Amino acid sequence: MMTGDDSRFRKDFPISEKIIYMNNGAIAPTPTVTINAVNDFMTKCANEGPDSAATSEYVTSILARLRLQVSRLINCDPEEVVLTQSTTDGINLVANGLDWKNGDSIVIRGGRHEHYANYLAWLRISQTKAVRLHELGIDENGLFDLSELEKAAKNCKLVAMSHALYNTGAVLPVEEVGRIARQNNALFFIDAAQSAGTLQIDVKKIGCHFMAFPGFKWLCGPTGIGVFYCSKQAAEFLTPPEIGWESAILSDSGIIAYMEMPARFQTGFRNYAGAAGLLSSIQYILDIGIENIRQQNLKVANVLRSELDKISSVKLLGPEEPDNRTSIVTFTASLDSSSIVKKLEAANIVLVDRDIAKSKKGVRASPHFFNSEQEAVQVAEQVKGLL
Repeated sequence: MMTGDDSRFRKDFPISEKIIYMNNGAIAPTPTVTINAVNDFMTKCANEGPDSAATSEYVTSILARLRLQVSRLINCDPEEVVLTQSTTDGINLVANGLDWKNGDSIVIRGGRHEHYANYLAWLRISQTKAVRLHELGIDENGLFDLSELEKAAKNCKLVAMSHALYNTGAVLPVEEVGRIARQNNALFFIDAAQSAGTLQIDVKKIGCHFMAFPGFKWLCGPTGIGVFYCSKQAAEFLTPPEIGWESAILSDSGIIAYMEMPARFQTGFRNYAGAAGLLSSIQYILDIGIENIRQQNLKVANVLRSELDKISSVKLLGPEEPDNRTSIVTFTASLDSSSIVKKLEAANIVLVDRDIAKSKKGVRASPHFFNSEQEAVQVAEQVKGLL
């Protein structure tokens, strides 16, 4: 089990010795084991040749083991794991791969309150394919009424939403959404950028057809690598938007046939160093345990919320109940958010400002398991000193 100030994990992140880094919802630092894994891969390529038989076998092994670890992380089959560059890649595989017809509809949540990667793709489809886009109404935390979804999901083609919100940290009722989607024979896509690595994920229990997330946020992997989950049953609904020799075969008569999952969506992937790093990071995360990480993250977040709440000019956003949110802590204050972020960074504290409503931003802290409760107190004290 982890303790509130477990130095074992802080030592794995050299950044902890220099600054208070609470911007893990954007890009998390990588632990030393991951840095070593990437270095070992590059060294092997340098010593044995990047396209030698020995290195090719090594790459094949890394990719197979990475898919296996992802399958453990989200409870899917390894063949349902497609490696991408980012969450955005996965979103666009769905948006550009489905066969849209006039009169189809997409149900999303909150419009501009959603992360733009999970909004612009669907908005463009609605504008270019004569597809109706239904944006569910939301409350101040970004949550919606399930009864509205039940009505909107009738005859819709796709429901798309985040598992956890990037701005308020609210955790959405994805299992209930999955149930409603199934009842209406609708496909269901989840953006898990803010949940993979910090919340338990079970795609079978959720019942989603597609899911995308990056390796470089809560999973603490390298930048430039992500995951797209596509259920075997749903793969037939997607036409790969790209094609190459790894994803299709050409018959003597000139007929193109796509390969089976995951190869059909995997063409052009070459970030093998990133794959080696993400494999190491996911193994590291799973060894600690998602639930242990969840509890530690909430401990730090709860302290931060409690201390910030003592400051009269600070307004906290997001659900108060810990079970309904991640460790993201977002607030507004009497000073504009960008100024607060800049002044905090000058004091070696890294937070970020993010959109919380149309033309309005808030300061977002996103602590991870290597952050401590004492750091949360220090952040709040620094904020108080700025106001």
